[in-house]
Amino acid sequence: MIGIALALLSAATSAISVVLVRRHSAQSSTLNISLIISTVGLLLLWPIALFLTDFTELNLLSLAVFAMSGILTPGLVRLLYYQGMKKLGTPVNSSLYATYPIYTSLLAHVFLMEIFTSVNWLGILLVFFAALSVEWSAREITLDGFRQRRNLLFPIIGGLTLGIGSLLRKFALELFNAPVFGVAVAYTFSLIPYLLIFLSSNGTRKDLAIKRDLRLFWAAGIGQAVTWVLAFYALSFEQVSIVTPLISTEPVFVAIFAFLYLRKIEQLSPKLFASIILTVAGVILVTANI
Repeated sequence: MIGIALALLSAATSAISVVLVRRHSAQSSTLNISLIISTVGLLLLWPIALFLTDFTELNLLSLAVFAMSGILTPGLVRLLYYQGMKKLGTPVNSSLYATYPIYTSLLAHVFLMEIFTSVNWLGILLVFFAALSVEWSAREITLDGFRQRRNLLFPIIGGLTLGIGSLLRKFALELFNAPVFGVAVAYTFSLIPYLLIFLSSNGTRKDLAIKRDLRLFWAAGIGQAVTWVLAFYALSFEQVSIVTPLISTEPVFVAIFAFLYLRKIEQLSPKLFASIILTVAGVILVTANI
């Protein structure tokens, strides 16, 4: 029960952070946003991790897996998520990201020979039709005069990366059950993709404005750090198949908060909201009894 409550709270906290980022996302680049949020999280998480963690059972394998999961998510996923949010809008982007438990379940089905029931396959069909509906909604959104279909790749690839990262996080927590430490390590190694981009591009280095971006995104950075801690603790209490569909209810919270606070910059049609609900329902069916 504790894991379920933590997973739902993580989804809600993440949604609030997403809305906070969206309010100012036009004023900064995707890389800068990702870097600031990760840095704020690092400054918050490491003192807590050092205080709470019993390092006597730490092993190199768990450290390596936490690190690998961090490079994927939040590292690469954060770049893909915020870029998709800029291009598609918050509700569309978050609803497509919510399908990531599907990737996790399908990978388990193919590589681990886990059996799907008829209910699971029904969930896959629901998610498929929900994704088509979201795609139709995205085509109705026009930014800078261009259709947004090609930008659907950002949340689709990001969702796949997030699904793989979820499996790695659960494996790492089974090796060393230290959620806050795991988040801190993941955040640390999430900086690797950002640093590589900075080193390879003069334009990104010139565009860096730490003072401005810190002022705009520090609150979202704290919110995301809390989100990840809640998600890691949820995984430490419950199975991946229970936690991931609950966390994937984030788009419902995003839609509600976007309607309340982003009316001037977001479009949330009844068709899109129905698609979000259908996506979440499909994800829950896919992961049922797996």
